[in-house]
Amino acid sequence: MKALFSVLLATALVAASACLPTGIAVAYDGLLVCSTSDEIVPFDIATYALGTPIPMGGVNAYPYDATMSPDGFEVWVVDASGDAVLVVDVMTLTVTHTIPVGEYPNSIVFTDDGSKALVSARDGDLVTLINTSDYSFGGTLDVTTGSGGIYDGPGQMALDPVSGNIYALDWYDDTLYEIDRHGTTVLRSVDIGSSAWQLVVDPAGVYIYATDRATDQVRVIDRATLTEFTTVAVGDDPWGIDVTIDGSKLVVACEDDNTVHIIDTSDWSTTVVTLDAGADPRDVDIFDSMDHAFVAGGDITGEDVFYVVELVGDTLESTVPVGGNPSCFAVQPQMTSSFTGAQGEAVSHRLELECHPSPFNPKTYISYRMPERGTVELVVYDVTGRRVAVLERGIKSEGEHRATWNGLNEAGDPVSTGVYFVRLDALGSSRAEKVVLVK
Repeated sequence: MKALFSVLLATALVAASACLPTGIAVAYDGLLVCSTSDEIVPFDIATYALGTPIPMGGVNAYPYDATMSPDGFEVWVVDASGDAVLVVDVMTLTVTHTIPVGEYPNSIVFTDDGSKALVSARDGDLVTLINTSDYSFGGTLDVTTGSGGIYDGPGQMALDPVSGNIYALDWYDDTLYEIDRHGTTVLRSVDIGSSAWQLVVDPAGVYIYATDRATDQVRVIDRATLTEFTTVAVGDDPWGIDVTIDGSKLVVACEDDNTVHIIDTSDWSTTVVTLDAGADPRDVDIFDSMDHAFVAGGDITGEDVFYVVELVGDTLESTVPVGGNPSCFAVQPQMTSSFTGAQGEAVSHRLELECHPSPFNPKTYISYRMPERGTVELVVYDVTGRRVAVLERGIKSEGEHRATWNGLNEAGDPVSTGVYFVRLDALGSSRAEKVVLVK
Protein backbone atom coordinates (compact mmCIF):
# COMPACT_ATOMS: atom_id res chain seq x y z
CA MET A 1 0.00 0.00 0.00
CA LYS A 2 1.79 3.10 -1.16
CA ALA A 3 -0.54 5.87 0.04
CA LEU A 4 -0.19 7.54 3.39
CA PHE A 5 -3.82 8.61 3.17
CA SER A 6 -3.96 10.93 6.17
CA VAL A 7 -7.66 11.62 6.16
CA LEU A 8 -9.07 12.61 9.52
CA LEU A 9 -12.19 10.88 10.71
CA ALA A 10 -14.56 13.56 9.44
CA THR A 11 -13.59 12.85 5.84
CA ALA A 12 -16.47 10.43 5.48
CA LEU A 13 -18.62 10.30 8.58
CA VAL A 14 -21.55 10.66 6.20
CA ALA A 15 -23.62 7.69 5.09
CA ALA A 16 -26.46 8.02 2.66
CA SER A 17 -29.86 6.68 3.62
CA ALA A 18 -29.87 4.62 0.46
CA CYS A 19 -27.94 1.35 0.43
CA LEU A 20 -26.32 -0.72 -2.24
CA PRO A 21 -27.90 -4.06 -3.17
CA THR A 22 -25.37 -5.78 -0.89
CA GLY A 23 -26.58 -3.72 2.06
CA ILE A 24 -23.43 -1.62 2.37
CA ALA A 25 -24.10 2.02 3.25
CA VAL A 26 -22.86 4.54 0.73
CA ALA A 27 -20.19 6.91 2.04
CA TYR A 28 -19.91 9.95 -0.21
CA ASP A 29 -16.19 10.56 0.13
CA GLY A 30 -15.48 12.14 -3.27
CA LEU A 31 -16.76 15.42 -4.69
CA LEU A 32 -17.22 16.36 -8.35
CA VAL A 33 -17.92 19.95 -9.40
CA CYS A 34 -20.05 20.65 -12.48
CA SER A 35 -19.74 23.98 -14.27
CA THR A 36 -22.98 24.03 -16.25
CA SER A 37 -25.32 22.97 -13.44
CA ASP A 38 -23.31 24.97 -10.84
CA GLU A 39 -23.48 22.00 -8.48
CA ILE A 40 -21.11 20.00 -6.31
CA VAL A 41 -21.93 16.30 -6.65
CA PRO A 42 -20.86 13.89 -3.88
CA PHE A 43 -20.12 10.31 -4.91
CA ASP A 44 -18.92 7.08 -3.39
CA ILE A 45 -15.26 6.50 -4.15
CA ALA A 46 -15.61 2.72 -4.44
CA THR A 47 -18.97 2.27 -6.18
CA TYR A 48 -19.34 5.65 -7.96
CA ALA A 49 -22.90 5.98 -6.62
CA LEU A 50 -23.97 9.63 -6.79
CA GLY A 51 -25.41 11.61 -3.90
CA THR A 52 -27.69 14.62 -3.81
CA PRO A 53 -26.07 17.59 -5.61
CA ILE A 54 -25.09 20.61 -3.51
CA PRO A 55 -26.01 23.92 -5.21
CA MET A 56 -23.18 26.43 -5.40
CA GLY A 57 -25.69 29.20 -4.81
CA GLY A 58 -24.96 31.28 -7.88
CA VAL A 59 -25.64 31.48 -11.58
CA ASN A 60 -22.86 30.63 -14.05
CA ALA A 61 -20.48 30.10 -11.14
CA TYR A 62 -17.90 28.50 -13.44
CA PRO A 63 -15.86 26.53 -10.88
CA TYR A 64 -12.23 26.11 -11.91
CA ASP A 65 -10.76 24.16 -9.02
CA ALA A 66 -11.72 22.01 -6.05
CA THR A 67 -9.15 21.10 -3.39
CA MET A 68 -9.59 18.89 -0.34
CA SER A 69 -7.89 20.31 2.75
CA PRO A 70 -4.86 18.38 4.05
CA ASP A 71 -6.81 17.16 7.08
CA GLY A 72 -9.68 15.89 4.92
CA PHE A 73 -12.38 17.84 6.74
CA GLU A 74 -13.31 20.19 3.88
CA VAL A 75 -13.31 20.75 0.14
CA TRP A 76 -12.71 24.31 -1.05
CA VAL A 77 -14.20 25.25 -4.43
CA VAL A 78 -13.52 28.42 -6.42
CA ASP A 79 -16.48 30.29 -7.89
CA ALA A 80 -14.72 32.17 -10.68
CA SER A 81 -17.67 34.25 -11.80
CA GLY A 82 -18.75 35.01 -8.24
CA ASP A 83 -15.24 36.06 -7.10
CA ALA A 84 -15.54 33.76 -4.10
CA VAL A 85 -14.46 30.51 -2.47
CA LEU A 86 -17.01 28.02 -1.18
CA VAL A 87 -16.08 25.76 1.75
CA VAL A 88 -17.87 22.40 1.83
CA ASP A 89 -17.99 20.36 5.03
CA VAL A 90 -17.47 16.74 3.94
CA MET A 91 -19.30 15.37 6.97
CA THR A 92 -22.55 17.29 6.48
CA LEU A 93 -22.16 17.90 2.73
CA THR A 94 -23.13 21.53 3.15
CA VAL A 95 -21.56 24.82 2.12
CA THR A 96 -20.44 26.32 5.43
CA HIS A 97 -18.64 29.45 4.20
CA THR A 98 -18.62 31.68 1.15
CA ILE A 99 -15.48 33.82 1.20
CA PRO A 100 -14.97 36.82 -1.12
CA VAL A 101 -11.56 36.83 -2.81
CA GLY A 102 -9.90 38.54 -5.76
CA GLU A 103 -11.44 38.96 -9.18
CA TYR A 104 -11.91 35.71 -11.11
CA PRO A 105 -10.36 33.14 -8.74
CA ASN A 106 -9.21 29.93 -10.38
CA SER A 107 -7.00 27.83 -8.08
CA ILE A 108 -6.66 26.86 -4.41
CA VAL A 109 -3.66 25.45 -2.58
CA PHE A 110 -3.01 24.99 1.14
CA THR A 111 0.27 25.69 2.90
CA ASP A 112 2.16 22.63 4.08
CA ASP A 113 1.00 23.10 7.67
CA GLY A 114 -2.59 23.67 6.54
CA SER A 115 -2.83 27.01 8.33
CA LYS A 116 -3.55 29.05 5.21
CA ALA A 117 -5.33 28.64 1.90
CA LEU A 118 -3.99 30.55 -1.08
CA VAL A 119 -6.44 31.52 -3.83
CA SER A 120 -5.12 32.85 -7.13
CA ALA A 121 -7.12 35.54 -8.90
CA ARG A 122 -6.50 35.88 -12.61
CA ASP A 123 -8.07 39.30 -13.16
CA GLY A 124 -7.07 40.62 -9.75
CA ASP A 125 -3.35 39.99 -10.36
CA LEU A 126 -3.00 38.62 -6.83
CA VAL A 127 -3.11 35.67 -4.49
CA THR A 128 -5.47 35.99 -1.52
CA LEU A 129 -4.48 34.33 1.76
CA ILE A 130 -7.20 32.91 4.02
CA ASN A 131 -6.61 31.71 7.58
CA THR A 132 -8.13 28.23 7.73
CA SER A 133 -8.66 28.35 11.51
CA ASP A 134 -11.37 31.02 11.29
CA TYR A 135 -11.72 31.75 7.52
CA SER A 136 -10.47 35.28 8.04
CA PHE A 137 -8.61 37.39 5.50
CA GLY A 138 -4.86 36.83 5.78
CA GLY A 139 -3.54 39.37 3.27
CA THR A 140 -2.71 39.36 -0.42
CA LEU A 141 0.37 38.79 -2.56
CA ASP A 142 0.82 40.74 -5.78
CA VAL A 143 1.68 38.35 -8.62
CA THR A 144 1.20 40.66 -11.59
CA THR A 145 2.95 38.88 -14.40
CA GLY A 146 3.60 41.61 -16.92
CA SER A 147 4.07 38.89 -19.50
CA GLY A 148 2.03 40.62 -22.16
CA GLY A 149 -0.55 37.85 -22.19
CA ILE A 150 -4.29 38.40 -22.43
CA TYR A 151 -4.60 38.01 -18.65
CA ASP A 152 -1.78 39.30 -16.48
CA GLY A 153 -2.57 37.29 -13.39
CA PRO A 154 -1.75 34.05 -11.57
CA GLY A 155 -3.39 30.80 -12.63
CA GLN A 156 -3.01 27.27 -11.31
CA MET A 157 -0.94 26.58 -8.18
CA ALA A 158 0.66 23.56 -6.48
CA LEU A 159 2.57 22.82 -3.27
CA ASP A 160 6.02 21.25 -3.10
CA PRO A 161 5.64 18.89 -0.11
CA VAL A 162 9.38 18.85 0.56
CA SER A 163 10.41 22.53 0.65
CA GLY A 164 6.89 23.76 1.46
CA ASN A 165 7.17 26.35 -1.29
CA ILE A 166 4.23 27.02 -3.60
CA TYR A 167 4.38 27.26 -7.37
CA ALA A 168 2.03 29.25 -9.61
CA LEU A 169 1.67 29.55 -13.36
CA ASP A 170 0.96 32.68 -15.33
CA TRP A 171 -2.58 32.16 -16.60
CA TYR A 172 -2.38 30.40 -19.97
CA ASP A 173 1.00 31.99 -20.67
CA ASP A 174 4.70 31.49 -20.03
CA THR A 175 5.81 32.27 -16.46
CA LEU A 176 6.35 30.01 -13.46
CA TYR A 177 6.47 31.61 -9.99
CA GLU A 178 7.99 30.26 -6.80
CA ILE A 179 6.26 31.55 -3.64
CA ASP A 180 7.63 31.03 -0.13
CA ARG A 181 6.04 28.48 2.22
CA HIS A 182 4.01 31.19 4.01
CA GLY A 183 2.53 32.63 0.81
CA THR A 184 3.95 36.08 1.43
CA THR A 185 6.84 36.50 -1.02
CA VAL A 186 7.61 35.67 -4.65
CA LEU A 187 11.07 34.11 -4.46
CA ARG A 188 11.82 33.42 -8.13
CA SER A 189 10.20 33.47 -11.55
CA VAL A 190 11.18 31.97 -14.87
CA ASP A 191 9.71 31.74 -18.36
CA ILE A 192 8.57 28.28 -19.44
CA GLY A 193 6.60 27.16 -22.48
CA SER A 194 4.03 29.37 -24.16
CA SER A 195 0.60 28.34 -22.86
CA ALA A 196 1.27 26.74 -19.49
CA TRP A 197 -1.93 25.71 -17.76
CA GLN A 198 -1.91 23.26 -14.86
CA LEU A 199 0.95 21.98 -12.72
CA VAL A 200 1.82 19.48 -10.03
CA VAL A 201 5.02 18.93 -8.04
CA ASP A 202 6.83 15.61 -7.77
CA PRO A 203 6.23 14.22 -4.22
CA ALA A 204 10.01 13.94 -3.81
CA GLY A 205 10.38 17.63 -4.65
CA VAL A 206 12.67 17.01 -7.63
CA TYR A 207 10.50 18.15 -10.56
CA ILE A 208 7.63 20.46 -11.37
CA TYR A 209 5.33 19.13 -14.08
CA ALA A 210 3.33 21.63 -16.15
CA THR A 211 0.97 21.09 -19.08
CA ASP A 212 1.56 23.31 -22.11
CA ARG A 213 -1.63 23.59 -24.12
CA ALA A 214 -0.01 25.26 -27.13
CA THR A 215 2.80 22.76 -27.69
CA ASP A 216 0.89 19.65 -26.52
CA GLN A 217 3.59 18.76 -24.03
CA VAL A 218 4.25 18.22 -20.37
CA ARG A 219 7.20 20.38 -19.38
CA VAL A 220 9.44 18.82 -16.75
CA ILE A 221 11.14 21.53 -14.70
CA ASP A 222 14.02 20.92 -12.32
CA ARG A 223 12.65 22.40 -9.11
CA ALA A 224 16.01 23.36 -7.62
CA THR A 225 17.19 25.39 -10.61
CA LEU A 226 13.84 26.16 -12.30
CA THR A 227 15.30 25.02 -15.61
CA GLU A 228 13.68 22.67 -18.09
CA PHE A 229 14.86 19.09 -17.69
CA THR A 230 12.86 17.54 -20.53
CA THR A 231 9.50 17.64 -22.29
CA VAL A 232 7.05 14.81 -22.91
CA ALA A 233 4.71 14.85 -25.91
CA VAL A 234 1.07 14.12 -25.08
CA GLY A 235 -2.29 14.59 -26.82
CA ASP A 236 -4.02 17.65 -28.20
CA ASP A 237 -4.55 20.44 -25.64
CA PRO A 238 -3.34 18.89 -22.34
CA TRP A 239 -5.38 20.31 -19.49
CA GLY A 240 -5.38 18.52 -16.13
CA ILE A 241 -2.42 16.73 -14.57
CA ASP A 242 -1.78 14.78 -11.38
CA VAL A 243 0.98 12.57 -9.99
CA THR A 244 0.83 9.39 -7.93
CA ILE A 245 2.00 9.64 -4.36
CA ASP A 246 5.12 7.59 -5.10
CA GLY A 247 5.92 9.85 -8.07
CA SER A 248 6.01 6.93 -10.52
CA LYS A 249 3.21 8.07 -12.84
CA LEU A 250 1.71 11.24 -14.25
CA VAL A 251 -1.84 11.30 -15.55
CA VAL A 252 -2.67 13.98 -18.15
CA ALA A 253 -6.11 14.75 -19.59
CA CYS A 254 -6.02 16.06 -23.17
CA GLU A 255 -9.14 18.04 -23.92
CA ASP A 256 -9.26 18.25 -27.71
CA ASP A 257 -8.46 14.65 -28.74
CA ASN A 258 -10.42 12.79 -26.04
CA THR A 259 -7.40 11.05 -24.52
CA VAL A 260 -5.71 10.46 -21.20
CA HIS A 261 -1.93 10.02 -21.26
CA ILE A 262 -0.21 8.08 -18.46
CA ILE A 263 3.48 8.90 -18.23
CA ASP A 264 5.99 6.57 -16.59
CA THR A 265 8.43 8.98 -14.91
CA SER A 266 11.23 6.41 -14.87
CA ASP A 267 11.69 6.63 -18.65
CA TRP A 268 9.05 9.21 -19.77
CA SER A 269 7.22 6.60 -21.86
CA THR A 270 3.46 7.07 -22.28
CA THR A 271 0.34 4.92 -22.41
CA VAL A 272 -2.71 6.39 -24.11
CA VAL A 273 -6.26 5.74 -22.89
CA THR A 274 -8.90 6.80 -25.43
CA LEU A 275 -12.20 8.17 -24.12
CA ASP A 276 -15.56 8.62 -25.84
CA ALA A 277 -15.76 10.58 -29.07
CA GLY A 278 -16.79 14.10 -28.09
CA ALA A 279 -15.37 13.83 -24.58
CA ASP A 280 -13.89 17.01 -23.19
CA PRO A 281 -11.58 15.77 -20.39
CA ARG A 282 -10.33 18.39 -17.99
CA ASP A 283 -9.32 17.98 -14.36
CA VAL A 284 -7.56 14.86 -13.06
CA ASP A 285 -7.42 13.76 -9.43
CA ILE A 286 -5.68 10.54 -8.38
CA PHE A 287 -7.01 8.38 -5.54
CA ASP A 288 -3.83 6.58 -4.51
CA SER A 289 -5.37 4.10 -2.10
CA MET A 290 -7.14 2.33 -4.95
CA ASP A 291 -4.73 3.16 -7.82
CA HIS A 292 -7.44 5.07 -9.68
CA ALA A 293 -7.43 8.38 -11.52
CA PHE A 294 -10.70 10.30 -11.77
CA VAL A 295 -11.07 12.40 -14.92
CA ALA A 296 -13.76 15.04 -15.36
CA GLY A 297 -15.31 14.29 -18.74
CA GLY A 298 -16.55 17.77 -19.54
CA ASP A 299 -19.43 18.32 -21.93
CA ILE A 300 -20.26 15.30 -24.09
CA THR A 301 -23.19 15.64 -26.46
CA GLY A 302 -26.12 13.73 -25.01
CA GLU A 303 -24.66 12.68 -21.67
CA ASP A 304 -21.98 14.21 -19.45
CA VAL A 305 -19.80 11.70 -17.64
CA PHE A 306 -16.70 11.24 -15.56
CA TYR A 307 -14.10 8.56 -16.18
CA VAL A 308 -12.19 6.24 -13.86
CA VAL A 309 -8.78 5.11 -15.10
CA GLU A 310 -7.19 2.11 -13.40
CA LEU A 311 -3.47 2.78 -12.86
CA VAL A 312 -2.19 -0.75 -12.34
CA GLY A 313 -2.90 -1.78 -15.91
CA ASP A 314 -3.37 1.78 -17.27
CA THR A 315 -6.84 1.05 -18.63
CA LEU A 316 -10.25 2.71 -18.63
CA GLU A 317 -12.16 1.10 -15.78
CA SER A 318 -15.50 2.93 -15.72
CA THR A 319 -17.56 5.62 -17.42
CA VAL A 320 -20.04 7.21 -15.00
CA PRO A 321 -22.98 9.36 -16.21
CA VAL A 322 -23.39 12.47 -14.07
CA GLY A 323 -24.61 15.42 -16.18
CA GLY A 324 -23.96 19.10 -15.62
CA ASN A 325 -20.61 19.39 -17.43
CA PRO A 326 -18.19 17.89 -14.84
CA SER A 327 -15.11 20.08 -14.58
CA CYS A 328 -13.04 19.26 -11.48
CA PHE A 329 -12.62 16.67 -8.71
CA ALA A 330 -11.59 16.40 -5.07
CA VAL A 331 -11.10 12.78 -4.02
CA GLN A 332 -8.26 12.85 -1.50
CA PRO A 333 -6.53 15.42 0.72
CA GLN A 334 -3.98 17.76 -0.78
CA MET A 335 -0.50 16.32 -0.72
CA THR A 336 1.72 17.62 2.11
CA SER A 337 5.01 16.52 3.67
CA SER A 338 3.23 14.46 6.33
CA PHE A 339 0.92 12.93 3.69
CA THR A 340 3.74 11.75 1.42
CA GLY A 341 6.35 11.01 4.04
CA ALA A 342 8.71 13.32 2.13
CA GLN A 343 11.54 14.62 4.25
CA GLY A 344 10.66 18.28 4.57
CA GLU A 345 11.81 20.67 7.24
CA ALA A 346 9.64 19.44 10.07
CA VAL A 347 8.57 15.90 9.12
CA SER A 348 10.64 14.25 11.86
CA HIS A 349 8.65 16.15 14.48
CA ARG A 350 5.23 15.05 13.29
CA LEU A 351 2.86 12.30 14.27
CA GLU A 352 2.65 9.79 11.41
CA LEU A 353 0.24 6.95 10.63
CA GLU A 354 -0.05 4.36 7.87
CA CYS A 355 -2.26 1.30 7.32
CA HIS A 356 -1.67 -1.46 4.79
CA PRO A 357 -2.99 -3.29 2.93
CA SER A 358 -6.28 -1.65 1.99
CA PRO A 359 -8.56 -3.10 0.80
CA PHE A 360 -7.78 -5.92 3.24
CA ASN A 361 -8.95 -9.36 4.33
CA PRO A 362 -8.45 -10.65 6.97
CA LYS A 363 -5.96 -8.19 8.54
CA THR A 364 -4.58 -4.72 8.05
CA TYR A 365 -1.34 -3.64 9.67
CA ILE A 366 -0.98 -0.24 11.30
CA SER A 367 2.33 1.56 11.73
CA TYR A 368 2.75 4.89 13.44
CA ARG A 369 5.62 7.07 14.59
CA MET A 370 5.76 9.06 17.80
CA PRO A 371 8.06 12.13 17.66
CA GLU A 372 8.27 11.92 21.46
CA ARG A 373 6.99 9.88 24.40
CA GLY A 374 3.31 10.38 25.15
CA THR A 375 -0.15 8.94 25.66
CA VAL A 376 -1.65 7.18 22.65
CA GLU A 377 -5.16 6.13 21.67
CA LEU A 378 -5.53 4.07 18.50
CA VAL A 379 -9.16 3.41 17.63
CA VAL A 380 -11.17 2.05 14.68
CA TYR A 381 -14.42 3.82 13.71
CA ASP A 382 -17.07 3.06 11.12
CA VAL A 383 -18.37 5.63 8.61
CA THR A 384 -21.10 6.80 11.00
CA GLY A 385 -18.52 7.69 13.66
CA ARG A 386 -19.29 4.75 15.96
CA ARG A 387 -16.33 3.21 17.75
CA VAL A 388 -15.62 -0.31 16.48
CA ALA A 389 -12.46 -1.36 18.33
CA VAL A 390 -9.73 0.07 20.54
CA LEU A 391 -6.39 -1.20 19.28
CA GLU A 392 -4.04 0.57 21.70
CA ARG A 393 -4.39 2.89 24.66
CA GLY A 394 -1.55 3.96 26.94
CA ILE A 395 1.88 5.56 27.03
CA LYS A 396 4.24 4.90 24.14
CA SER A 397 7.88 5.78 23.69
CA GLU A 398 9.37 7.91 20.93
CA GLY A 399 9.83 6.05 17.65
CA GLU A 400 8.07 3.51 15.45
CA HIS A 401 5.17 1.36 16.69
CA ARG A 402 2.96 -1.27 15.07
CA ALA A 403 -0.48 -2.73 15.62
CA THR A 404 -2.87 -5.06 13.79
CA TRP A 405 -6.61 -4.95 13.20
CA ASN A 406 -8.17 -8.30 12.33
CA GLY A 407 -11.60 -6.98 11.37
CA LEU A 408 -13.21 -7.72 14.74
CA ASN A 409 -15.24 -5.34 16.89
CA GLU A 410 -14.84 -4.82 20.65
CA ALA A 411 -17.05 -7.85 21.34
CA GLY A 412 -14.80 -10.03 19.21
CA ASP A 413 -17.33 -10.37 16.39
CA PRO A 414 -16.38 -9.98 12.71
CA VAL A 415 -17.49 -6.68 11.17
CA SER A 416 -19.09 -6.42 7.75
CA THR A 417 -17.55 -5.40 4.45
CA GLY A 418 -17.19 -1.63 4.30
CA VAL A 419 -15.17 1.52 4.91
CA TYR A 420 -13.53 2.10 8.32
CA PHE A 421 -11.16 4.65 9.82
CA VAL A 422 -8.16 3.95 12.02
CA ARG A 423 -7.56 7.07 14.12
CA LEU A 424 -4.47 7.91 16.14
CA ASP A 425 -4.70 10.55 18.90
CA ALA A 426 -1.46 11.53 20.61
CA LEU A 427 0.48 14.60 21.73
CA GLY A 428 -2.47 16.89 21.07
CA SER A 429 -2.73 15.86 17.39
CA SER A 430 -4.76 13.39 15.36
CA ARG A 431 -4.12 11.34 12.27
CA ALA A 432 -6.51 8.93 10.59
CA GLU A 433 -6.28 6.41 7.81
CA LYS A 434 -9.14 5.08 5.72
CA VAL A 435 -9.22 1.30 5.26
CA VAL A 436 -11.62 -0.91 3.32
CA LEU A 437 -12.57 -4.43 4.45
CA VAL A 438 -13.64 -6.68 1.57
CA LYS A 439 -14.92 -10.19 2.22
